[in-house]
Amino acid sequence: DLLDIRHCVFVMGKSGNNKSQAWKTLAKVWSAGERGKTIYRDINPKSLTSNELYGFVNMTTREWKDGILSHTMRELARIPDELPKWIV
Repeated sequence: DLLDIRHCVFVMGKSGNNKSQAWKTLAKVWSAGERGKTIYRDINPKSLTSNELYGFVNMTTREWKDGILSHTMRELARIPDELPKWIV
């Protein structure tokens, strides 16, 4: 199984080629099987600025402000189980 040896997988193709349906179907099959419930977060990076996506340092206060990716990674890391967690 590819996801047992890889940290990420890219699904690429033209618009309308069922890429979203493919990963949603895989998540449902995994959830129904032995792997347990698959948790996923669907993010559209094209709809966000770089700061919103990755985060940034406020130069006035020198404080880090999480972006959606870093916030999501922290959120999923806090879940104490070993079930699959995907960021799509």
